[in-house]
Amino acid sequence: MKHINTSIYTFENLIKGNLLYVDKTQYMYKLVSAVGGQYFLSRPRRFGKSITVSTLDAIFHGKKELFKGLYIYDTDYDWKEHPVIRVDFAAEIVTDIDSINNSLKRTFDIIAESYGVENVGDSPAAMFKNMIYALNEKYGTGVVLLIDEYDKPILDHMNTPEEAEKYRGYMDSFYQVIKGSESMLRFVFITGVTKFAKVSIFSKLNNIFDITMHDDYAAMLGYTEQELVDNFGEYIEAAAEKHGKSFDAMCDDIRRWYDGFKFTDNGENMYNPVSIGSFFNNTYKFENYWFATGTASFLVKLLKKNRLVLSDLECVMISSDSFNTFDVARLASDMVDTEQIMQMLYQTGYLTLDKVVVQEPKMYSLRFPNKEVANSFASNLLNVYAGPRGAMSFVGQIVRGAMDGSTEGMIEALKSFFSGLPYDIQIKSEKYYQSIVYTIFKMCGMNVMTELRTNVGRIDAVMTIADHMYIIEFKLNRSADAALEQIDEKKYADSFILPARESGKTIHKLGINFCCDEDVRNITGWKEEVI
Repeated sequence: MKHINTSIYTFENLIKGNLLYVDKTQYMYKLVSAVGGQYFLSRPRRFGKSITVSTLDAIFHGKKELFKGLYIYDTDYDWKEHPVIRVDFAAEIVTDIDSINNSLKRTFDIIAESYGVENVGDSPAAMFKNMIYALNEKYGTGVVLLIDEYDKPILDHMNTPEEAEKYRGYMDSFYQVIKGSESMLRFVFITGVTKFAKVSIFSKLNNIFDITMHDDYAAMLGYTEQELVDNFGEYIEAAAEKHGKSFDAMCDDIRRWYDGFKFTDNGENMYNPVSIGSFFNNTYKFENYWFATGTASFLVKLLKKNRLVLSDLECVMISSDSFNTFDVARLASDMVDTEQIMQMLYQTGYLTLDKVVVQEPKMYSLRFPNKEVANSFASNLLNVYAGPRGAMSFVGQIVRGAMDGSTEGMIEALKSFFSGLPYDIQIKSEKYYQSIVYTIFKMCGMNVMTELRTNVGRIDAVMTIADHMYIIEFKLNRSADAALEQIDEKKYADSFILPARESGKTIHKLGINFCCDEDVRNITGWKEEVI
């Protein structure tokens, strides 16, 4: 089996190191065949943008020998070498404007030296423009521009609206160079996590082709189901053997955890490549690898500022127009609305396309891509609520109590959590408290369903773990007795009794009352009946 590496983002190093590379060059062939093509592609973090840029770099440097055995090798592509200006903003130091100026200057110094031209200009934008001119003059083949993570300087300062606006203006002046240089450009490829409507590459460049939601490029980054089986079959077999499952059953588990990203109306579901590689490299352990790669601080602050709860992500819909009106200034201000938040969660990969629900104007429903991302989001959300204490400090006690059927232990852990919940993010709503408990249960790995409809009502929550099933009714500023009475009156438990007996589970009918008074804000009573 070829070794899988999730930390090398240089195509040449992957090939020369005989590391596993999933062939995506059929998509790149289509891109590079169009002379003068200018493209933008947005994908969530850790989804293969950098290795794609590196592969294009190798193509335009004419390194055909690296591509032997890959799709593009046997095509009619001419492999003509072109001067390449490659800027990776993920690697740039962006603490202030001076730091990014100095970092970009060093990048252009290195490029200029490698091509034997002079790096001149009083600003990075001027250097960028002069570099394009000098390289085109010297080589006469057209210059290739590869810009990775174009939006990172803006995203890094999203917590401060004034700073975000300052960096957007700075980046505008940099990207405007492209428009004035089109006659000298052979190819342009720009990647990012987000699409900001007012950044100049979208508002001023008429020729840039956004392939983010184009069916032809839906599978350009990430892995399809077929690519997973074709390239990682031996790894899947080894994972199946370890877990004592069949090959197909193992595929089902991997799919549930790491598949599900969808980028176009008709596109296939895609696996996150870093999650897949990490799973196979980490002795086939199912964990939240995507979450472990880090979450932008601005997103955590956004969730806290807007007091988002998990129920807000149920039945989410977003208009296609919003993809073209995503304003960084508005997102960084206090005027952000729900659609802007959902747009941000979509672009950062926490939500993905589900289906088209309205054709004119087009409206999409959104969903969590998979178990890994849903767990990651729940963890982020709970850590926002828990603050410095961290949510994990309560998880063990909650899980132990629920698994042992010790409802009192579980409730005491929940009360400890709510006792530290900052008052300024709380909402006086039963659904708010219900959603936080739901989020906690999800993070604890429990099977939990909410708002289950019956023929006479709607159950707030049904949670299952080990040999115990909890049928839960929440009340706000009433009583646990009233909550338990509703479970009995509406016969919520009836449909679960026979299946529970057959599977050896104990049913707990559980009424929980919250009080949102300023001097309480916690669980004030609970009552249980065990079947």
